[in-house]
Amino acid sequence: MPSRPCPAFRSASRGLSIVELMLGMTIGLLASVVIAQVFIQSDAHRRVASGAADAHQGGTIASWRMMRDLRMAGAGLQHGPTLWGCGLEAWRDGTQLVPAAAWPAPFEAFPVALPLAPVVVINGGGAAPDAILVMAARGGAGPAPTPASIVDDTRIDLATSVGLNAGDLLLMADMAAVAPCRIGQVAAGFATVPGVLAPRVVPTGAPGTGYNAPGGFATLALDRDYAVLGLGGAPSISMYGVADGTLLQYDVLRTSGLTVPTVQAENVENLQVLFGVDDGTGGVANDNVVDRWVVPGTAGFDAASMLAGGAGVLQVKAIRIALVMRAAEPAMTEGAAEVVIFGDLPTALQVRVPVPSTERRFARQVVDLVIPLRNQWIALCAEERRAAGLPAPGSCG
Repeated sequence: MPSRPCPAFRSASRGLSIVELMLGMTIGLLASVVIAQVFIQSDAHRRVASGAADAHQGGTIASWRMMRDLRMAGAGLQHGPTLWGCGLEAWRDGTQLVPAAAWPAPFEAFPVALPLAPVVVINGGGAAPDAILVMAARGGAGPAPTPASIVDDTRIDLATSVGLNAGDLLLMADMAAVAPCRIGQVAAGFATVPGVLAPRVVPTGAPGTGYNAPGGFATLALDRDYAVLGLGGAPSISMYGVADGTLLQYDVLRTSGLTVPTVQAENVENLQVLFGVDDGTGGVANDNVVDRWVVPGTAGFDAASMLAGGAGVLQVKAIRIALVMRAAEPAMTEGAAEVVIFGDLPTALQVRVPVPSTERRFARQVVDLVIPLRNQWIALCAEERRAAGLPAPGSCG
C-alpha cells in the first residue's frame, strides 16, 4: 500500500521559528536606531543652519532700519551756525515732548533736555549695550536757514516761504547765539499759488494745537534775529537701544503716532557703537577723512559734549555699529564662551561680551557695518565754516 504523509508533519513545517522572529526583531531595532541617529544628526544640522540664517536675516533687517535713519543724520541741519547745541523745545497737542519728564527704558540715560545734534551715543560701559540718538530734517525748502521775525502767536514773517507746505514742521533758532530752538507747525490752511510770489507771512495755527507751543513762537524773546528751518512733514528724532533681547526704537516727536518704544527686531542681545572721527590724529584735521575710531564715551565725544554742540559734533564723519544676534533654537553643541566685537581693531576698541554657560548652545552672529555720515561732510563745507577757514585745503572742492 502506498504511504501518505503524516498530518502532524505537514502542520509543523508552516510559520517561523522563535529564532527567526528574534532575528527579525533585532534587525528592525537596529534599523530604527540607525534611522533615529540619522534624523537626530539631520535635525542638529538643520538647527545650526536655520539658527545662523535666522540670526543673519534678523540682523540684516535690524541694521537696515538703523542704517536708514543714521544715513540721514544731520540732514537739513548742516548750515545752521548756532543750531548744534541749542536746547530743543517741542510740543504736540499741548503736551510737551522735549524737554521730557523722563525717557522710557532703555533710554533713561539720555538727558531729559535734548540739545540739537545730528547723532549722539550713550555709552553703556564695558559690554553693556549702547544707545543711539539721531536727528534729521526732511524738508523740501532746502537746508539753508531763512531769516525770520515773529509777528504774533499765530504768524511769522519769513524772507521767503518757498518750499513750505501746510502741516510742515518749522524750527525757530536764534541766529546770533546758541539759545533754545523751538519747533512749530505751518497752519493747515497755508497754500501757495503756482506763478504767484510765495507769501512772506506764514500762519502757524492756533497755539497749543499740532506741534505749536501753547504760546506759539510769541513767547520767545521778540528782540532777537531768528532763522527758520523747514523740517518737512515728518522729521526724525529717534532713539535706538536694546532691552530684553529686542532692538527698540522710540519716536521722540511721535510723528508715527506711537507713544512707546516699538520693536524693530527680536533676538538682539547687544548694540555697540564706534565713532569715525576727523580730528587730525594720524591724519589731517578737517579734511573729511576718518583719522581714527573712538569709543563714544571718550572725552570730547561723550554724550554731554556732543549734546552741548562741542567740536566733536563736526568731527564725527562715520559711525560703526555692531549687533549681536542670537539664534532662536539651541544647537547640539556649545559655542564660544564670549563674543568678540570689533575684533579687527586694536584691543582697546574691542568689546568682549561673555556668554553664560546656559546660553552657549544658542548660535550667535555679529552684524557689523560702517555708515558714512555724508551730511557731516556737507556741514564742514557750509558757507560760514568756509569763511572761517575751517576745512583743510581742497576738502570742499
